[in-house]
This record gives sequence, C-alpha cells and structure tokens, in this order.
Amino acid sequence: MLITPLSAKFHIANRQRLAKTIGDSAMAVIDTADVLARGDLEYPYRPDPNFYYLTGITEPEAVLVLVPGHANHSARELLFVSGTSQHIDLWEGERLTPEAASQISGIATVLPLSELDFYLNRLLQKFPTVYLNAQEAPGDAPNTPSARRARAWRQSLPLHALRSALPALGLQRTIKDPLEIEQIRRAVAITTAGLGAAWRMVKPGCHEYGLEAEIAAEFIRLGSDHGFSPIVAAGRHATIIHCMKNAGRVGDNDLVLFDIGGLSNFYAADISRTIPASGHFTDRQRAVYEAVRHAQTEGIKLCRPGATILSVDEHMRSVLTEQLKQLGLKGPLRDYYPHISHHLGLDVHDTGDPRAEFTPGMVITCEPGLYVREEGIGVRLEDDLVITADGNEVLSADIPNAPDELEQLLNK
Repeated sequence: MLITPLSAKFHIANRQRLAKTIGDSAMAVIDTADVLARGDLEYPYRPDPNFYYLTGITEPEAVLVLVPGHANHSARELLFVSGTSQHIDLWEGERLTPEAASQISGIATVLPLSELDFYLNRLLQKFPTVYLNAQEAPGDAPNTPSARRARAWRQSLPLHALRSALPALGLQRTIKDPLEIEQIRRAVAITTAGLGAAWRMVKPGCHEYGLEAEIAAEFIRLGSDHGFSPIVAAGRHATIIHCMKNAGRVGDNDLVLFDIGGLSNFYAADISRTIPASGHFTDRQRAVYEAVRHAQTEGIKLCRPGATILSVDEHMRSVLTEQLKQLGLKGPLRDYYPHISHHLGLDVHDTGDPRAEFTPGMVITCEPGLYVREEGIGVRLEDDLVITADGNEVLSADIPNAPDELEQLLNK
C-alpha cells in the first residue's frame, strides 16, 4: 500500500492535546504495534493507530515518550526508532533514519530504540504517573507491546500509578481534522472505483471470489488496500451479517451484497451496496430494498449536531418496524436487523461512543439493513457521513443506491 506522510503539524497538534490532558506531573509511553506473523510469514504491517496518530511513523519497533513537565524542553518529546541493522537491510530494506523520522513526526529528539530503557529508568524516578496505550483492566488487554509493558510495570513499579491514555486519545480521534476527512474522502473514492470494477463483472454464474478479485485489483492499482476483510455475499450468504468466505456462486436471481472499504494512509472507508445479479430486482427484492433505503434516507436526515448514533438508529428501527408489517414479515425487528452504525477513521469501527452527541468533524456510517433468511434476501445500505455545522455531508453520495439507477447501470 502506498503511504504518503501527512503534515507534521497534524501530529504535533495531536501530541500537544494529549500532553495537555495528562499534565505536567505525568508522562506517557506510547508503543506501536507488533509485527504479526503466521509461522515464518509476516502479515502486511499496520502501526498502532494511536501511535500513528501521534507520530506519523509507520515502522515497527518504535516508541513515543511524552514528558510535558520536563524541565528540559528537548526531553518533552522523545521518539525511539530501531534504525537499520544489517539483518533488516537484507530482509526488509532500509528503515527511517532519525532525521527522516524527525521530519515526519515533527519531534526534534529522535533516539535509537536501544537507549529506551536508559531514558525510561531515569524518567520513572521523577514521574510516578504514567499513561500507556493499553487498557486499564489487565485481564481484558490484548497481547500488545503496551499491554506487556503494563503487566511488567505493575509488578516492578507497584508505587507508580499506571493509567490508560486510550480514553483521552479516543476522544481526540472522534473529532476529525480536515486532513483526516480528506483521507477518508479519498478512501471513499477508492472504494467507489472498487465497486465499479466488481459491478462490471457481476452476472449469474460468476463467483463471489471473482468479484472480490476485481475489487482487490482496483484497490492495488490505486495504491490502496482493504480496510477490513471484504464481504461479497450472494443469495442466502447476503443474509449472514459478516459472511467473509466469498466462496459462493452467484445464482440467477440472487442479490449480491458488497460491504467493502479502501484505505488512504490507514484511514478507512466503509460502504455497503446491494445489487441484483440479473440486472433487475424482482418485485419482492425491490420491496425489501426500498424499505431499507427509506429507513436510511430518514436516518441520514437526523445526522446533525446534537443527535447520536443511538438516536438515529432508534428512529431507523421505528421506520423498519413499520416496514416489516408492510412486507408481511413477523417476529421482532432484531431478527431482521441486528447491527448498528458506528464511527469511522483510522479504525473501521473507530473510537467514539454511540451515545456521544454529534459534533462537526465526526465521521460516521449510516447502515440499516434487512436480512430475510427464509427468503434468501439480504439488503444492507451503508454510507459514510461527516457531521457539519448545519447537518451532514454524505461522502459516498456519488455511489448509486436508487433501484432504477442501479438497474440502468448494470444493464449498460
């Protein structure tokens, strides 16, 4: 995936906000993510999103240390990077020099990772409160570098107060900078291109994995990657919320549900569309589709400052409950619609409380659906929105969703 450095000013501002939150009497140690492997094969590397948000550094084996109250200004921000060893140079290629890491992050003091323990030992003597990018509850923490550090320090530093920086960072990340919205907008454009490539190949008898291949090829051509495992689900597969096998054959009268998202500098899109493989909706498929589309249209109208994901979802559920009656479907709505919308950003299900009131700069999804398993009809419509001062902007508005428009497009 093509990664282009964001503005160092963006990362500087993010660190300044976190430093203000933790205060002069505390320090923060923010680790990046592990390299994940299966056997002796490594997965494509993804930095810890909070570390990336604060530094812009995309390489493994790196640590950020913030000491807002340090008497020495040059020691208030310390970045430790691994550099390039002979082994790394042979197998991976050259890593960032301290000068390059400084330019990307805007951190003046960049040091070898080998010196981290020396500096931490000195700083821990002066600052008894330490914020980590790990969860407070050790039993719930995944096996990340920061979680391992927290476990070790709880044993070796019993008098220190170890705190989680995740709540503060989560609040920061919930409101997107214009630079972040620009990245998500690009990710949506990439996703639009991927859908277009797949839709040109949809026909009865094709396979879900073949359509997935068209999406992947378009993403790669555009220097992107999947933000999450793509869903290409036909027929009854479309009634399974997260059906990621993508191994089925598309039947003559199947609906095909796409739930995909490209990446731009690790910022994700998340778009869902449902189309008829034959190029035409049956009357029943169109009725279910229009019910979902009506609920989404009503939901998007409510996405404005002061509303919440939960309040919008509640309204869409009331609309869909009435639609179930018109469709002749019995049983509780949760049997047909079990999911909810979410915040979007560096994580597909990004930081942000569904109960938090919308504020300009938040980026969310709006994604109602109906899954009629007994009829093999699954419909999900998902768009990405940025909250504005007077409402919202649908970033994915250019992706068709009207049934007539989809049929015209599919039958060109």
